[in-house]
Amino acid sequence: MGLLSAVLAGASYGTELGSVTEGPRPGQDGHFLGAIRIAAFEDPERFKRRIDTVVREIHASRRAEGVERIYVSGEIEAETERRYRREGIPLNAATLEGVAKAAAKLGAGLPAAFPSA
Repeated sequence: MGLLSAVLAGASYGTELGSVTEGPRPGQDGHFLGAIRIAAFEDPERFKRRIDTVVREIHASRRAEGVERIYVSGEIEAETERRYRREGIPLNAATLEGVAKAAAKLGAGLPAAFPSA
């Protein structure tokens, strides 16, 4: 994926992005997005069933001591999205302060429920 998202896109790859001693070189990363029509390769319902089996197998894998759960790709992000939709997106004090300053500068009020920074 690194080759597709960096080299193919003309972006930096590996040490071109910086080093531990010099630090990162911002603005040189690339991205790759792909879409696959599952039906061109496999029956989508069969594919979904097989994926569900793989996920169950991964979840049932033996865990290292102290590890409560094994996640598959995207699972943490999906859980975080559900939590944010339910509870709202947490903002740190610096972000809250920035929003409050911007609102004051524009003469806009903040909702009563807006936490103070």
